Amino acid sequence: MIVQELINYLKQFDPETEVFTSITDHTDYTVTLSLDTNDIELEDELSGDNVIDDYESQFDDEGDYIGKSVLVIKLEN
Repeated sequence: MIVQELINYLKQFDPETEVFTSITDHTDYTVTLSLDTNDIELEDELSGDNVIDDYESQFDDEGDYIGKSVLVIKLEN
């Protein structure tokens, strides 16, 4: 998804609707939190345990990130 697609998708909702994030960890414990602008960051590269396998085309043969900057919504508490 790109930012423009997200903007278009969000236009269908009442602009006063509060936004939350939700994530379930490996123990099946689910945390729901209000989304804050501090949770949204423009990152220079993808990072995480899964990204080299899941987004292989974004990395060179040495495992260095070669893709564009990405907007990340952090689902952390």
